[in-house]
Amino acid sequence: MTIDFTQPPSPRERQRLEVRLRRLYAAQESYARATANLATLAKTSTTSSVVAKTGWVRVRDPFVYRPAAAPGDWSDRKLPPKELRPPAARLGTPRGAALRLLLIALFEAQTRTRAGGQPDNPRPLQAPGDVIAWADLLATDAKPSGKGRTYMSVAAKKGRHLFSAIELLHDEDLVALPNGDASRNKHDGFLLNHEGGKRVSGPNDVYVVPRMTEAHLLLPLGLFTQGWIHVLEDSELRYLLMLCYFHRRESDGFKVPSATRLLHMGIGPDAYERHTWFSRFDLNEVTIDKARHFNGTVDDYGDGGVAIPHTLRLLPEGFEQDALMVVSTAVEDQLAR
Repeated sequence: MTIDFTQPPSPRERQRLEVRLRRLYAAQESYARATANLATLAKTSTTSSVVAKTGWVRVRDPFVYRPAAAPGDWSDRKLPPKELRPPAARLGTPRGAALRLLLIALFEAQTRTRAGGQPDNPRPLQAPGDVIAWADLLATDAKPSGKGRTYMSVAAKKGRHLFSAIELLHDEDLVALPNGDASRNKHDGFLLNHEGGKRVSGPNDVYVVPRMTEAHLLLPLGLFTQGWIHVLEDSELRYLLMLCYFHRRESDGFKVPSATRLLHMGIGPDAYERHTWFSRFDLNEVTIDKARHFNGTVDDYGDGGVAIPHTLRLLPEGFEQDALMVVSTAVEDQLAR
């Protein structure tokens, strides 16, 4: 039995957990449908595709890591501005879907495209019948609202959410809109661009599936097929991308220096501290230096004591668990403390 040495949630944290739990249960059916659709894409992936051949999803390093440190005087109390962060750290929004949509789009492309291939996008944004559209790959806790002429269905709300996410990705030059000048349906047929996103010196390159020889990280397939992509919050997805980046290089465990996560990855302490929740989810293993305490304090800090980073290790097999069950149970356990 694992003993949780962290402090019980504060009143403010408890309120946030209660909101998260309500949203999880409100979206339960939507999570199940979206996860089943993603699992169908994985099962029917073409034999030459990256997903079929490797069982992983490849993401180029520039999506999560800036080779040059962000210039300026930044700290955990004052993160670099968004334009000085890598794309993954620029996409996070409280209730938006841009980051998860981009990751789902990379997964979708790699279920039907070989390494080095340039995927098209024949998938409709929304569609009737049994066609799996882009909207069917996203989950939502939205409910119908209004009545009469002001009535808005869940499908309409989901469509609005999808269009907003595509717009943000387009603003970051992570997708192109071939129909962008159209008066209607301008988001149809959006195409992926290189994961590096917006460039200072010119337009972004078109997306091709990364080859093995390119610098990239690997996302566990269970992130999509077991529903984690829907139930993890944006800060947790950014933390996961950081884990996957270092896991590719040091799978037995690694430390993440604060300057690296801050200046090269745009990750602040709130996202980094998600390692506590990932331990509760059995998604990572954390080894705490003996000079640190479970409350995060360090012996003699300020008088020569050094804040040594934790040793982290990704547990890819954890992503084969049912995400909704694991996360909701972990939240309930914290609320019961």
